[in-house]
Amino acid sequence: MPGLLHHLSFAEAVYRMLESHIPIDKVSFMEGNIIPDLAIDKAHSHYRKSASAQGFFVPDMVLVKKDLFNIDDPVKFGMYCHLYLDYYFIEEFLIPEFIWDTKTMKVTNPRNHKEWDVQTFFSPSAMYGAYMEISQLLIRDGHISLVTVEELPELLPNTGLSVFDERRNNSWKNRFQEYLSQGKDYKGEIFDYDKLLDFFKKIAFEFVSEVLR
Repeated sequence: MPGLLHHLSFAEAVYRMLESHIPIDKVSFMEGNIIPDLAIDKAHSHYRKSASAQGFFVPDMVLVKKDLFNIDDPVKFGMYCHLYLDYYFIEEFLIPEFIWDTKTMKVTNPRNHKEWDVQTFFSPSAMYGAYMEISQLLIRDGHISLVTVEELPELLPNTGLSVFDERRNNSWKNRFQEYLSQGKDYKGEIFDYDKLLDFFKKIAFEFVSEVLR
């Protein structure tokens, strides 16, 4: 659910905490953190099941762990990391952060009382635009480096799982550059940067703690 740079920033934080405990090939791990969003069949690549709030879907983490939790395979481990963040972002940040009125189909940010209809909220003019705002700050503050992104190959590895290996033909790097070129100044109408960053740090710590248990 978060954007590409959010996933890579999260993966960077996880890698930094794990590298002194577990040898992980960083490039392969980062590749894995991209792959789920490149799949054509998003419903299956994200193991979708109903979330705690009506209308939302989250990865079924029992199945995700069974299929992808393999520290010895850094690509699959990265894919697991991607879906782990998706699950907790939706359940523990996105759903609690807003007021979701299913009767009026309105979304309200209680922090500033701004309101959107559901379709507008999930669009480039609202939530996905807010992702761009946050991405610029993640780069600015060194949570992810564009050098790291540049080191990743255009052709990402196959996983041996057909649902992940049937991918869109268009270049992920071209789409990424187009995404960055739309850079937006931070307004904070949707996401509070500091709060979101603290959340990413918390979930990264929990992820690493589970791995090292």
